[in-house]
Amino acid sequence: MKNVKVNSLLWMLLLSLMFTFQSCEDDLLVEDNRKIEHEHSFSHRNCGMEIHMAALKKDPSYQKAYSERMNKFETFNQSNLGTRAVCADPTVIPVAVHYQSVTSPNATCLTNLAQSQIDVLNNDFQGTNTDISTWVTNSSSFPGISNGETCVKFVLADKNHPSGYGLSDGDKAVTINKTSGDFEADWSGYLNFYIIPNTGYLGYSPLGGAGNGDGVVVDANAFGTGVGCGSVSASAPYNLGRTLTHELGHYLNLDHIWGPSESCSADDNVGDTPSQSAIHYGCPNVPVSSCSSNDLSMNYMDYVDDACMYMFSNGQSNRVENYISASLNILTSNATNVISDSDGGGGAEEEEEEEEEEECVKPTSTFVTNISVVSAKIQWSSSVDAIKYQVRYKEVGTSSWKYRGVTINSKTITNLLSGTDYTYQVRTKCPSAWTGFTAAKTFTTEDVEEEEETGCHTVKIQIKLDDFPEETSWELVDDNTGSVISSGGPYATSQANKLKTKSVCVDNGCYVLYVDDAYGDGICCDYGNGYIKVRDESNQVIASSNGYFGYYDELYFCVEGASVTFGKERSDQKRVDLPKKVR
Repeated sequence: MKNVKVNSLLWMLLLSLMFTFQSCEDDLLVEDNRKIEHEHSFSHRNCGMEIHMAALKKDPSYQKAYSERMNKFETFNQSNLGTRAVCADPTVIPVAVHYQSVTSPNATCLTNLAQSQIDVLNNDFQGTNTDISTWVTNSSSFPGISNGETCVKFVLADKNHPSGYGLSDGDKAVTINKTSGDFEADWSGYLNFYIIPNTGYLGYSPLGGAGNGDGVVVDANAFGTGVGCGSVSASAPYNLGRTLTHELGHYLNLDHIWGPSESCSADDNVGDTPSQSAIHYGCPNVPVSSCSSNDLSMNYMDYVDDACMYMFSNGQSNRVENYISASLNILTSNATNVISDSDGGGGAEEEEEEEEEEECVKPTSTFVTNISVVSAKIQWSSSVDAIKYQVRYKEVGTSSWKYRGVTINSKTITNLLSGTDYTYQVRTKCPSAWTGFTAAKTFTTEDVEEEEETGCHTVKIQIKLDDFPEETSWELVDDNTGSVISSGGPYATSQANKLKTKSVCVDNGCYVLYVDDAYGDGICCDYGNGYIKVRDESNQVIASSNGYFGYYDELYFCVEGASVTFGKERSDQKRVDLPKKVR
């Protein structure tokens, strides 16, 4: 009987230990699940930027290119802190939207949804969102901080699309079930938004994008506004388009408002955002504080709901503008190539209507057309009550301006030098006084190597060289016979950054323009802003490249009578493991 009692006690002790162990294990599982929920559920905002960056940096070539890009930015940023001026001419960035795994897609609805989301981005970054009025109410709790008005405009591209995606000139750059993942090299030179279902995050992005086909990922349940389009439909409280605003902030090199870690010693590298150790979710009361100061919980780079984030700081806008200038020339230089209205379109009428209610101001946008060997037409937006305008221009590198007055909003300047870079500015004569000049812009006159011949079909080859023209050469080849029709380069170092133009007569048939770079880093964008264009007899661009390639870029086109049609583009990847070049 005694043995039976002992055995019973032993069994009870064993069962107790088993229960205790299982309870501890259950506690661990609960704790693990809590961590998973924090990272992957939409019960509150989440963002996969840190995990995405950790994965990207495992690739040594990516890490090297990223470090070089950040070093270049930091150098530029230190020289341009606090130098922001009133935005007269926003930097235009071409956008492409790629929907993935959409069931029964409605293309019209999805295109409209993409445009509505981009409208949100422009309002949020430019500080024209309607709920910025809430900041006016709360700003007294944040002395010394003003809301940012970033001088940038995002525009859906509408021409010269990459082939193979079912898009024609005039179509918006919206693809449906044509891509997979978060990188597409064909779309280098565009700011890409990849809309993917069931990502596990509301969105993610690199911290400082490259513009080489990478982009921002947003979950299909957090993209756009309104009722959405079938399986692509944003759900409250993430239905105001602010997820993309947050993730695009990362792409343009803004960290979370609390920095790389949640502590008062961490920093987001923006001078006017207060230290913050707390992540804020939902819609917290304002002000709420940590680190002995009030937190910018309403900032787009915190984790609050869409309805409760409504501002960037002035310092964040400065950082974004500097990153675009220093590191994303591959996007900005491609804008005129893929957007019909070089001023950005989609809102110009609105801007003019608003401007009519204001007093006389300097032009809000300028651009150059009809560039030839010896002339160029400078155009600008008209200003209400303007008496006249004044254009000034000079060769880049010289100090002597030439001035031209005109009463209309354009001026063709002549007697220019071929293959030469010029800087220009415009100002308005108002009833009271002259305004200041617009921000300086540049253009390059054509440098014709060969005159047009007669009795054949003329195509014009244009190549904008980079800082190292001796690396660049090209051949125009008959695709049927393989014979070389025309060629050029390598070029002398004195031709750096020149626009080389050659008119070539060809018969009916198909041709390939081969452009080679001997170093393997293309002609854009680390050492200049090179590009390639092929024009027909009416001067229309029928094939083009943004110059972002490695050793070669190939443009295929066919000529049939007066018609010249684009075939395809083939190129290799730009090398990112090359030593830095020094002239």
